[in-house]
Amino acid sequence: MYRLKWPFARFFASLGFRLFIKIDVVFDEEANVYVATSNDLKGLVVEAETLDELKQEVALLIPEMISLNMPNLKGVKTSTFPLFERSRLLHP
Repeated sequence: MYRLKWPFARFFASLGFRLFIKIDVVFDEEANVYVATSNDLKGLVVEAETLDELKQEVALLIPEMISLNMPNLKGVKTSTFPLFERSRLLHP
């Protein structure tokens, strides 16, 4: 696997390498929801009441976010793999 934001991601994707996307997850106690963000995909912010719902929402948004943030990957057949990391600071 190769990370989406690393140099030469397009090249490795064209060779068939899976690209992974680091997703940071925190639990917002005030709103009682999980929040996912990613430095790999600008603008990705997703809220959900459960981790399963959060993962589904993120998976639906990834292709659109890649097309908006990474136009250089347009036309390259690639599979992406979200890597979810829960913050140790904010979770139930």
